[in-house]
Amino acid sequence: MVPRGEVTHGTTWKRFAAWSFVALACGALLGTSPAAAEPRRNLNRGVVIDIPGADAVLYEVTEKMYLLDANGNVVPPDLAVVRKADASLFGWSRVGNPLCPSSQLITNLALGACSVTADGIDNISLWTGKGNVDGTFAVVVQDDNASDAPEYVVMNGSFAGNMDLSIRPLGKITGTFSAGGGSAPVPFCGTFRLPFEMQPDGKRGNPRRGNSHYYLHDDGTTLIPVQAAEKSIGMPTVRLELKFAGCGN
Repeated sequence: MVPRGEVTHGTTWKRFAAWSFVALACGALLGTSPAAAEPRRNLNRGVVIDIPGADAVLYEVTEKMYLLDANGNVVPPDLAVVRKADASLFGWSRVGNPLCPSSQLITNLALGACSVTADGIDNISLWTGKGNVDGTFAVVVQDDNASDAPEYVVMNGSFAGNMDLSIRPLGKITGTFSAGGGSAPVPFCGTFRLPFEMQPDGKRGNPRRGNSHYYLHDDGTTLIPVQAAEKSIGMPTVRLELKFAGCGN
């Protein structure tokens, strides 16, 4: 069991975290209740979830994870001390922040937002649930095929920071974005929400295809239903909510 706010040590963290970035400790959620569906905006293609208070929202579309020993060798779970993974994300950013600096880059007219992709590599201790992450991002617009997602890169850059997954199914990230062209790094902070399903006994379980899925609210109890637009090929995705104001360095 991974209580909210408690750092998990030793075999407890390794037993659950070693298998997957989204593997969840099955802890009881007392007093939980489904939250009302979050605001949604109809777009030219499908529905994108508008997350109040977030400057940008990215969803983990793919991930490849490896378990390593202290020397960086790939090992089975019982010998691992670190999990290292690379992930690809896709989402949106409101106009007027570092990921969407100009209205000319908007791809989502209803929401007034840009389309953003990111590729990151994290290195997380299985003992503490904490580690670092770095990668690249790109702002993309539509090319000559209006039927698929935007793909033409109009701005790119890099990011680096620190992650804390010790309070799963929530996680925290802080760091800086640096746009290409030598601009100064911009601080950001964010919250990961790892999807789960509720079991008949009231405990959280790993999400399975075809079932109802949820994210956990910041209050540690309220359930946020995962919307259809937050799934990839039928499975719920990890949601990353980013902010650029008030994060510090």
